[in-house]
Amino acid sequence: MLTEWLLNDSQHPMLILRALGGFGKSALTWYWLTHDVPARQFIKVVFWSFYEGDASFDNFVKETLQYFGVLNAGQLSPYDQTNLLLNYLRNPGVLLILDGFERVLRAYGSMGAAYQGDEIQNDDSQDTSRDCINMLADGLLRSVGAYGGMLKGKVLMTTRLTPRAVLVRAMHASPLQGIREEELRAMHKDDAVDFFHAQGIRGTHTEIESACEPYGYHPLSLRILSGYIVNDRTLPGDIAAAKHLEITKDIIQNKHHILEVGFDSLSAAQKKLLGRIACFRAAMDYEALKALAEDGRGESPTRPYVEFDDDLKILESRGLLHWDRKTNKYDLHPIVRRFSYDRLTAADRTGAHKRLVNYFQGIPEREKVEKLEDLAPVIELYHHMVRAGNLDEAFALFRDRLANTLYFQFGAYQLRIELLRALFLDGEDKPPRLKKEGDQAWTLNELANSYSLSGQSRRAVPLLELLLELQNDLQEKAGDKKNLAIGLGNMADDQLKIGALNAAERSLRRCIDLCREISEMYVEGVGHAELGHTLIYAGLFDEAEKDFSEAVKLFEKGNDVQYIGVTWSYRSLRFLLMARDNPKSKIENLKSAIESAERALELADKHGLGYPVPRDYVRAYWLLGAAYRASNELTLAEENLSKALSLCRQINLVESEANILLELARLRYAQGDFKDAQEKASEALVITERSGYVLTGADVNLFLATLALEGYKLESFKDLSNKDAAIFHAKEAKKLATGWEEIDGKVVYDTTGKYVYKVAYDEAEAMLEKLK
Repeated sequence: MLTEWLLNDSQHPMLILRALGGFGKSALTWYWLTHDVPARQFIKVVFWSFYEGDASFDNFVKETLQYFGVLNAGQLSPYDQTNLLLNYLRNPGVLLILDGFERVLRAYGSMGAAYQGDEIQNDDSQDTSRDCINMLADGLLRSVGAYGGMLKGKVLMTTRLTPRAVLVRAMHASPLQGIREEELRAMHKDDAVDFFHAQGIRGTHTEIESACEPYGYHPLSLRILSGYIVNDRTLPGDIAAAKHLEITKDIIQNKHHILEVGFDSLSAAQKKLLGRIACFRAAMDYEALKALAEDGRGESPTRPYVEFDDDLKILESRGLLHWDRKTNKYDLHPIVRRFSYDRLTAADRTGAHKRLVNYFQGIPEREKVEKLEDLAPVIELYHHMVRAGNLDEAFALFRDRLANTLYFQFGAYQLRIELLRALFLDGEDKPPRLKKEGDQAWTLNELANSYSLSGQSRRAVPLLELLLELQNDLQEKAGDKKNLAIGLGNMADDQLKIGALNAAERSLRRCIDLCREISEMYVEGVGHAELGHTLIYAGLFDEAEKDFSEAVKLFEKGNDVQYIGVTWSYRSLRFLLMARDNPKSKIENLKSAIESAERALELADKHGLGYPVPRDYVRAYWLLGAAYRASNELTLAEENLSKALSLCRQINLVESEANILLELARLRYAQGDFKDAQEKASEALVITERSGYVLTGADVNLFLATLALEGYKLESFKDLSNKDAAIFHAKEAKKLATGWEEIDGKVVYDTTGKYVYKVAYDEAEAMLEKLK
């Protein structure tokens, strides 16, 4: 099947091999690669295992490009890297093997992924468990699926879960045109017989089949079964030994039973050793394994060094431990790791992790961190501190050696999320289990901030609400109203992104009131600027301008140039929305929008002489391009929107990308390039749906409704008429433009009309009326 797809299936550049854990997907693909893939025909081949250490998607793209000869890959933005990799797939002779891709999905996006079974970890009502953690990974998969036969390179993926990105959007059932999926259900009978014979097991074809059938021909179970038979004391190496095992009609129960039998056949010392090896999240070298022993040298007064090696050999022969001789590393299958780890006593588990804390603390700290992999020993130290129950020590380690490097140097927001979540033993609806309330507040803020920056505002808001409750208590103790006000402002920013206009307004008015109580001018100015920003979406344009004016007064008193520029950007957006709201004054408002955006750019330059803020440039270029596009100044629109998108992707500013893509789609529409307009709008739609940016999502759906009427529909709507597709998008736009808030854990939509995204809501209603 694999070779047939590789050589003969030109319409499906990607093949997904999906199977539950323990099916030997990795071994199968590696064997196929080394024995069956024609090396002369495929000259650029990458086998990338997402099970290894820091095998993130970002590292996969960067290191693959470097292998392909792009020596400056690390200097390119993540978006440009991914796009360049996609371009390489246009060429024949390229084969990428993505092994263990489930580790890239949110369902397995935690520090405990190495201990996780096949059950999906989904704590999101939006069911994002099968979304890629990295949005660019989603984009690459969608592009491969969309291009189909136009790509000459090939991608083979092995995974426990099918990524949602490869499925047709509306149905989430059938794969995109360039994707082929095959499910592995069982090992072939003949292969199972050959495997048992290769292990030196005696038995006829029929006898071996009979022994394997109760386990559903599950490869991991058969490996452990073969180890049991080879080491059986009464009938060593004879298939008849399998008859000693208790068999039921339940295949799942049988698979669990053979794992138990294999484990129970070990000595007490071997069981403990296997459990301690399970404390590692990934493959480890021999020296690290020895650190788990009593005195750190692989031996103890009662168990000499030689016995330690013998125990490793026994674990290997039983099919429980894998030794990669080429890399000289030892690893466990995730199912074995979880089973063995669960069988350690609490004391043994804690003791093993404490021993590993000592081991990793002994690794010298690097003077200079140049790449993310340089932090691997620190991250492992953090993991073992958490597992040993030393959460406060782990917190201090993260704060002192990881937080700033991951944030400022690498922008590794998802890794920050993964690490910080480990401190929330009681779930994210309760504070992290740290002793000091100040440390709890810091952790809540850092996790919320990382969620927000990675485009997950829906996850950020509950954390910020929890933070504010905690800060209220701290304020009573220390009178710290400034931090409380800042927290309210941060929460309002995320509330606005997800369309909770009423809640955002309340948060900002409370922020302003607190600042007035303590005469905190700067934070109060930010509060007014953001309140004005919120009110323009509600269509309260005059009220918004009052807040903008008040904000500028406060900033001028403090000589704060940067946020004056931000306020002028918001004024530009105000004029753009007013131009949509009142076509009679469109020309005048668009002129003001251009002037305001230009003023914002001037102030960004002025502030940038000291310390430039890239996101301020992104915002100003986007709004200036939007104003030029609406004024039919298409060349100037192209120039500014291109600058906005390029800079946005350089700094991975997810919150702005959808707005820029939508404006570029509108520009392409004005230029008559409807196909590119649809592609850019579709890309924007994916971002808004993944990130929960409902206000931008409303605008994107309005534009897609317009495109549908021109005959350009999303692939998932190809069976609908143009009118029906347009009606779908218009209804979706109206729903997204309707304000909401959470009351007693339930989403309640605004029925008064005051807290809706007014311009989009009115446009959606008008379009639906027109399409009746």
